[in-house]
Amino acid sequence: MALTDTEIKKAKALEKDYQMGDSKGLSLVVRKKGTKTWRYEFRLNAKKDKYHYGNYPEITLENARKIHAVARQLVEFGKHPSTLLDAPEAKQMIVDGYSIKEIEAKITATKEAEAIQALITFGDAADKYKTEWVNSKWKNPDKGWTPVRLHLLPKLEKMPLELIDVALLRELIYDIREHKGVATALSSHGWADRIFSYAVEHDYCKHNPAALIKAARVGNRKKRTRWLSTPEIRRYLSGLYQSNSYRGYKLALHLLLMLALRKSELCGAAWSEIDFEKGEMLIPAGRMKTKKDHLVMLPAQAIEMLYELQRLGGGSPWVLPMPTDPNRAMHSNNLDGAHNAALAAGDIIDYNIHDHRHTASTHLREQGHSPEVVETALSHAIPGMAGTYSHAQYKTQRLEMLQSWGNFLDTVMNERTVIQATFRKAV
Repeated sequence: MALTDTEIKKAKALEKDYQMGDSKGLSLVVRKKGTKTWRYEFRLNAKKDKYHYGNYPEITLENARKIHAVARQLVEFGKHPSTLLDAPEAKQMIVDGYSIKEIEAKITATKEAEAIQALITFGDAADKYKTEWVNSKWKNPDKGWTPVRLHLLPKLEKMPLELIDVALLRELIYDIREHKGVATALSSHGWADRIFSYAVEHDYCKHNPAALIKAARVGNRKKRTRWLSTPEIRRYLSGLYQSNSYRGYKLALHLLLMLALRKSELCGAAWSEIDFEKGEMLIPAGRMKTKKDHLVMLPAQAIEMLYELQRLGGGSPWVLPMPTDPNRAMHSNNLDGAHNAALAAGDIIDYNIHDHRHTASTHLREQGHSPEVVETALSHAIPGMAGTYSHAQYKTQRLEMLQSWGNFLDTVMNERTVIQATFRKAV
């Protein structure tokens, strides 16, 4: 006789387990501890075996019979019920009316997806994200990608995404903060969050550990105030010119410090913007942060360096051409290697190329130059009423100031001028 729900509900636990038969090998085992479990007893390959479907009432009598019908078919095909029914959601799919073929297809797809997840590394996901999103959406994708390339990929590139948990990523971010500063750590954390979000969206992994690391616990991004002291300037310039870097990179970094320019303002410069006779460089508005033309007064040292860069360029229209393609302006990231070499040689920490502007501004003010002249040289807006009504270029004062600054850098580096000491010889 087939079981009924009433009989099952009335079944009481006894001193030992017992079973209640339904039909075609399906039975309900009533345990002495009170649980009721569905069981299938069968023969496979001439051997007795059994398989449990789950407990009642989680699996109702009606659903147990549906699952049992599929299990019997599997045995008839010579397969153990576990080959299908142990898979997640398989029993629910049987209840919902899916066929064995549909369930097997679903299981196969799930296993393949899990296998793909196990194989896809952080480096794979990062590469896909950069190719599909960063390269097409960012104005300077390679520049923005620097934190990933320098700080995330060296540690995570070959690791499967599913093996990177919160603890591992947090330790890496905190290590970056300790060695490279809060700003770099925050930037690296932001990139990790973007890459993992992309990976979750594309089913490369199931979780985003970066989302569980609060940026506020990494630190607060502060306005940079780092500048080089006089002894640090000496160590920086000495280390720069003693490094094995390309000569053009050395001159460029020295010019950035001398003229207090932004990297993009110098690295994108064309010879057509420089008037050697007047000793001026006119940077067009399109390359300026202020979106206004900026006139740069050139001290004697800067003119000497520019002449050498012109010889190094071999007829290129660009002041700093790509070493591999003279018809293209050099990318500002090319200077990072030479800069880092100078920092290492001079034992200088937490100092980036843009901080050259802080260094110049601080020393020029300490040397008694007018704040308005300093701010104009830096292409900063002059605050207050003076900035509202003044349209002065301070050309004479700026040239005198930058010439004095160039002379100061010479004497700081060594007793002879930098030009006499190093500019006449090739490296």
